[in-house]
Amino acid sequence: MKVAITGSTGFIGKHLTVFLIDKGVEVHAIKREHLLPDQKPKLISLLNGCDAVINLAGASINCRWTKANKQKIRDSRIKTTQHLVQAINELAAKPEVLLSISAVGIYTDKEVWSERSVTYDKGFLASVCLEWEAEAKKVSSDVRLVIPRLGVVLSKDGGAFPKMFLPFRFFAGGRIASGNQGFSWIHIEDLLEIFWTIINTKKIKGIIHCTAPQMCDNLIFTYTLAKITHRPVFFNIPSCIFRIIYGESASIITKGQKVFPYKLLNYGYSFQYPEIKAALKNLCN
Repeated sequence: MKVAITGSTGFIGKHLTVFLIDKGVEVHAIKREHLLPDQKPKLISLLNGCDAVINLAGASINCRWTKANKQKIRDSRIKTTQHLVQAINELAAKPEVLLSISAVGIYTDKEVWSERSVTYDKGFLASVCLEWEAEAKKVSSDVRLVIPRLGVVLSKDGGAFPKMFLPFRFFAGGRIASGNQGFSWIHIEDLLEIFWTIINTKKIKGIIHCTAPQMCDNLIFTYTLAKITHRPVFFNIPSCIFRIIYGESASIITKGQKVFPYKLLNYGYSFQYPEIKAALKNLCN
């Protein structure tokens, strides 16, 4: 099997590359420069003969959302997906499946959302997700399209968790704002297995929530981590502090979505880490 990956040098991409190679997969890394308009022949060459394409490309959203950074976040997702899809559509022999990721940030911080939900937030992140997904949907009907909407990906060696864990190491952990904001998460090991399941299960298509089934919020996360690490929860950090430091991007921390993986459960996927307690025990070990 041959699989092409954009964003292969990123946090998820590095894990996924090692995971697929261990499965005996031939991995083709599609670099940022391959997704430029004048590199289409090279991109088509890299995609040729691939059974699956996984689109993970996207600049980090963990920054202050200046006008320039917003443009970088948008272009690194929307333009790269546009160029990728155009190249796939020109292939004589197309891949069986395209996995083009998105995020649960497409939803508002109200209610519990399923894959059938079509009520979206009106903020910056949601608008990026909608445009991002719209470009992926332009892929040929000959290609099975899956759009995994990712929650917060938890891992020991990258992503959000090391930064979230750090205050607890120094007895400075605390809940953020009200603590009631949703915290939809997925353990990296589950995410990799889900991607593998999607590649090998032809009936899976469309929007897929890649989140653990346990409904979680900042309070549950905070007090579970405190208990596991035997640390107190001294602080309540007001949302205004984050707004002063990060501006508009503070919403990543002070707001959150509650998202349920109905489709994955219906397809019979069995989570290794369905609850936050087991996931945090593994990560803190």
